[in-house]
Amino acid sequence: MADMDQTHSQIPPLTPTPSQLTGNSDPATPHSNTRDEATGGMDNSPKSNGVSAAKASNRKIQDLRSSESQCRRRSPRLVENAGGDSTAEQINSAKLNGFTEKSPPSKKRKSGKKVSFFIGDPIPEDEARRRWPWRYEGAKGLQNNRQSSKHEVDNDDDEELVLNIKSHYSQAEILKTVFDLGDCAYIKGPKGGSNYIGKILEFFETTDGEDYFRVQWFFRAEDTVIKDDGRSHDKKRLFYSTLMNDNLIDCIVSKVKVVQIAPNVNLKEKSIPPCDFYFDMKYSVDYSTFSTIITDDSSLTSLTSPPMMSTKKKDMTCKTGRNRTGDGASRNDVCGPELALLDMYSGCGGMSTGLCLGTKACGVDLVTRWAADIDKAACESLKLNHPETQIRNESAEDLLDLLKEWDCMCKRYGSHEGKELRRRIIGETDEQKRSKMDHKSSDEYEVEKLVDICYGDPTETGKRGLKFKVRWVGYGPSDDTWEPIESLRKCQDRIRDFVLKGMKAKILPRPGDVAVICGGPPCQGISGYNRFRNVDSPLDDERNRQIVIFMDIIDFLRPKFVLMENVIDILRFADGCLGRYAMSRLVRMHYQARLGIMAAGCYGLPQFRLRVFLWGAQPCEASILNPYVGTFDMSW
Repeated sequence: MADMDQTHSQIPPLTPTPSQLTGNSDPATPHSNTRDEATGGMDNSPKSNGVSAAKASNRKIQDLRSSESQCRRRSPRLVENAGGDSTAEQINSAKLNGFTEKSPPSKKRKSGKKVSFFIGDPIPEDEARRRWPWRYEGAKGLQNNRQSSKHEVDNDDDEELVLNIKSHYSQAEILKTVFDLGDCAYIKGPKGGSNYIGKILEFFETTDGEDYFRVQWFFRAEDTVIKDDGRSHDKKRLFYSTLMNDNLIDCIVSKVKVVQIAPNVNLKEKSIPPCDFYFDMKYSVDYSTFSTIITDDSSLTSLTSPPMMSTKKKDMTCKTGRNRTGDGASRNDVCGPELALLDMYSGCGGMSTGLCLGTKACGVDLVTRWAADIDKAACESLKLNHPETQIRNESAEDLLDLLKEWDCMCKRYGSHEGKELRRRIIGETDEQKRSKMDHKSSDEYEVEKLVDICYGDPTETGKRGLKFKVRWVGYGPSDDTWEPIESLRKCQDRIRDFVLKGMKAKILPRPGDVAVICGGPPCQGISGYNRFRNVDSPLDDERNRQIVIFMDIIDFLRPKFVLMENVIDILRFADGCLGRYAMSRLVRMHYQARLGIMAAGCYGLPQFRLRVFLWGAQPCEASILNPYVGTFDMSW
């Protein structure tokens, strides 16, 4: 998925990216159409006989540059798409400078003192064959067939394995620093850019006298499919991956300390141990998926087998366990028989209607407890079909502000709930009598009770704020009015009664009460049918900003699962910035996230409409993000 407008079955141009051409067309890493030229594995330098002095000089300059800035080897697919520029464009740019890039010589230079070399005795051959059998078995087969010493693997993200192995080592000295197997290190990055980060899995020497190491890569947030939105993430956070390949040990720069921490949506900075970097989730290049590191990957120090060698499908079992609650534990057991759902932008039918029917087929009782939409007619229609649902006819912005105010009031009045109820039961009769007597002798209106709550400006006075719908003593429902909370300062008992009853009836969700939030933010500002889309500043459109509000609601309520739907153009419009933003927000909240495209015709509908779905799940819920699952068959 080089661009977000492609299907999830394609591979995005995800970094760590290969080195880019500098402004003077001097590439930090030579790119070529051949495997050997791209990796510097063979000496393909042409002979100098019959060549002009200028061309020979250019070759010398090129060779020196190549030898001084050898960077890690890259998959041809990643090289082709990195940074949005193709390999052909980079090579053509280099040709304009008067020379064509050649690969550096494969054999080590004899002149000069080596700063990178293996130390200690080689690992015994029988032990090396036991730990890395594919190196020797593959080399034996290729030797019998007289093939190249480099073997192309099935997974082209890993390029080819180096198979002409002479011996393995357990240590190397690089720039007077000793590196052991399992150490994490900075790996040379693009000129003028950040170094890459990887974990050393092997040290080995080839029969050609070259010193190699095998690295397993970590990704920064901006190196993944979310791209520029990753810059707002924690700079110390990395993402574990199973992407590995072989590189010359000269690419290693220095040691870094990388630690693994338990995934947690309520992660506090104090809980992170001293380190240079940390990781808590895995990033899958093939499926653009951020997920919890599953149990089978828990032995991170023994990632010595190339991923393409494994054919066994792993069990998608959560490493942290399903009963983990953390600081923001739900007030209800969301893994119980009934799961509460909030349907945002519900419309007249409700996205949750079909979702609840689908989950029931899987044995999960998903119930729409709350819904919200700005259209009054849509809310009335939804209420007729779902009378048990608390439906809010208000904008998402107003709902978010209301939820925050409601949570504060619940904390204020709920802590004395038991004491207050006893006091109210004892003194209710006397207070009612006094209230009636006062009403007869006063010209003030008396509040009988509060019947509703909202945040906004329902009476269009021009002032937004927290409002209560008031039932007046001696008047009926038709005379109810919306009053700001500032006008009800003398009615603390009525406010307390309303809050306590509302908490019991759960008229509004609080953080931890919601198991699932689903919704499809407005697509009119994104759709290709809109000829007046704001390409330069998409978020200036109020309709597009609903994605921001949707994510803010998720951030506040912290549900177990999230499902967002939108049109396919969310991945095309403005370089897919809105789709990247949505995924970035989920990942920044430490949610697992997976984005994909689904065709309606594949699910029984007589049409070929494409829709984008973004799944999010808390770290302890791993099963729905299984990349092999392409439907809504969820195992809760």
